Amino acid sequence: MEFLDILTHGSRYREQVYALYEEAFPEEEKKPTALLETLQKQGKMELLAIEENGEFIGLAMNMLAGKTALLDYFAIASDKRDGGNGSRAVRALQERFKNQKYIFEIEMQDENASNAEDRRRRKAFYLRNGLKETGVFANVYQTDFELLTPDGSLTYEEYVEMLLCILGQEGVDILNPHIIEPEKK
Repeated sequence: MEFLDILTHGSRYREQVYALYEEAFPEEEKKPTALLETLQKQGKMELLAIEENGEFIGLAMNMLAGKTALLDYFAIASDKRDGGNGSRAVRALQERFKNQKYIFEIEMQDENASNAEDRRRRKAFYLRNGLKETGVFANVYQTDFELLTPDGSLTYEEYVEMLLCILGQEGVDILNPHIIEPEKK
């Protein structure tokens, strides 16, 4: 499995990555692609096509801040799901960032959500593939997230500091992150 930068050596997958990005994520959670590319050019993001055996498998978009990274977007192409590709990709991403703090945002569990079963399956998928609960919950972009890491270690302050390093105060103001206390989840 390879991760190819879509603005350089993986440019042949650029259209597929952006098409999957548009399909896989709710409008309210997407950042403009121009911003994603600007952040990449600044070294604050990587836009990656996931390739295996010469075939497009999916996308991984990581925000980068020193020794911290955040998996901002991850999706497997619909025709490549249910074959272990997602699990292999998540494990390969963890290996890629093994010497860094690597943060995963997942939608918080909510049995009343219209996609409650999808949320449950996603969390089980990530836990099965080596991630651990941190006990940190945050509302970002008006969406409630639970934060996972490979070692289960993260503070809300570390999370916000990473966002500040990447997006600056203006970007963080737009995201408007705030902690969700466990008893309120």
